[in-house]
Amino acid sequence: MDNPETKISAGGLYVRGVIVSFTANAFQRKDGSGTVVKVQHEIATQPGVVLYEQYFDPKETKEVKVEDGKVTAFPHHAQFSTVMLKVLRYRFDREKFIVSGAEPIAGV
Repeated sequence: MDNPETKISAGGLYVRGVIVSFTANAFQRKDGSGTVVKVQHEIATQPGVVLYEQYFDPKETKEVKVEDGKVTAFPHHAQFSTVMLKVLRYRFDREKFIVSGAEPIAGV
């Protein structure tokens, strides 16, 4: 997965850790307008695990392939690679820190 260059600023929330696992699930939109694929990475950090979620439309992203409701190909970071993300959107769900919007930082 290509990482665009993003400069580290003085402020903001950043996550740095190691990708320990990733999964992809396809589901139908509630309005019936098509299929969406959710790719979820588990990032091991010093105090615990952070979940990083990305959503892709198979019609718009050529790297995503769905056959018979199962995801056969999707963009993901290599397992056990170090990543750094500038967090844009996040939430807490049952004491889990979930990043739903981020910019990858290159050259970690």
